[in-house]
Amino acid sequence: MKFYANDPASPPLRRPRPSLIDDPSIIGFLEALPDGAALLEVDGTIKLVNTKMQLLLNLAKGDLVGSDLAKHARTVGPIMAKIATAIQHLKRAELTGSLNSQRSVFASISMLRTNDGAAYAALFTMRELTRSTKDVAPDRFRFETDILQDAAVRYVQNDRLRDLAKLAATALERGSPVMLLGESGTGKTEFARHVRQSDVATGLPFVHVNCGLLSEQHFDTEMFGIEPGSALDTSTRGKLGYVEVADGGILFLDQVSDLSLAAQIKLVAFLESRTFSRVGSTQRRQTRIHLVSATNQNILSLIDAGRFRKDLYYRLASVVVEIGKLSGQDDLIRLLVDLKMNAINHKIAGVLKVSEGFHEKLLTYDYPGNVRELFNILDRAAALASDIIQPEHFIIPYSPAGPSNMSAPKAQEPTSRTFKELVREFEAWLVEKAVAQNGSKRSAAKALGIDVATLLRKSNR
Repeated sequence: MKFYANDPASPPLRRPRPSLIDDPSIIGFLEALPDGAALLEVDGTIKLVNTKMQLLLNLAKGDLVGSDLAKHARTVGPIMAKIATAIQHLKRAELTGSLNSQRSVFASISMLRTNDGAAYAALFTMRELTRSTKDVAPDRFRFETDILQDAAVRYVQNDRLRDLAKLAATALERGSPVMLLGESGTGKTEFARHVRQSDVATGLPFVHVNCGLLSEQHFDTEMFGIEPGSALDTSTRGKLGYVEVADGGILFLDQVSDLSLAAQIKLVAFLESRTFSRVGSTQRRQTRIHLVSATNQNILSLIDAGRFRKDLYYRLASVVVEIGKLSGQDDLIRLLVDLKMNAINHKIAGVLKVSEGFHEKLLTYDYPGNVRELFNILDRAAALASDIIQPEHFIIPYSPAGPSNMSAPKAQEPTSRTFKELVREFEAWLVEKAVAQNGSKRSAAKALGIDVATLLRKSNR
């Protein structure tokens, strides 16, 4: 079929649709639904939205109606982008995930069609996940064979961690707060997230609060929220605080020892009554939360020094779980190596393997940076290796005796090594630094003014 410039443009074919869809009274139907609901045009424009959806998205009706659904992906979270993708394909989709507000939700999009199958609108629904909904909500995004699902596994555990996770989950189920103790990099945050996925805690909202970022001035607004229309409400729609978002779920206070003494007093008062008031409001609100806290400091020493309140410690540490150092846990190291290498190979679409000699170096290293340092070592080795990671690719990213391994290497015992060996060591450092700074071997070779083959040869040596 040919088209000519002088052909008159054909008018778009408009299919009839039920008049009810354009009747303003349909909002009454949406308000009667138990979930958040919105009626969308097939191009993704939001036509109507009920009050529950406004509360879930923390957006006012005026910000939603008439706007493109995909526009709110950055504000609300990636769920909105996936729903918008489903609308573009005129497909039904169901997914679970977290909003930027840390609410865990189940969302679905269904196409409304005429008798001949033509889509004329879409119904978008969303509900917050609670213990009562965990069994009915799907556990993944079902659309186009799960092309948007992350294939990387996020967590592994050995028998010891499995027992600790069961202890923590049982404590939370019985209403006891849990405190996690462990050095930096031992995986306290991932442990807390995994406890949320256990049999007794699955589906609960999980709100991660980095207490080190909570200043004394902003503690109230961040923790307890802002009342809509109050003097501090610059958005005209208020702001939900962490404790309100975590209602019915888990509030994770990470690095709780970084809170100021004034903030600790306020936290004690909240934990005493489990009630709070938004900033700008006198109304007391009640919340039901499961509490998990974590610190890499010696909490008892901080109490003795007067830097952490004893009464707060007793309210946070009914059950104390100590996450041990990575060093010496050979079974966990092997599991973590497999986890990280699967993620690296998934990212590069390759099959990069670890030699037994490199494995031996990993098992005998002390890991002052724990899991975080192990992953850093593997990332650097993957950047240097071609097909197999060899022992010479084992590079310590940080030495406690010095500022960083990214500084120029200092020769040790120069009398025992030849000039050629020292030159090769310096070349290896240059290559490693260039790859780390430029993100790929090809870009690193360009930055160094050499071809990729030369870079590969020097890195393999």
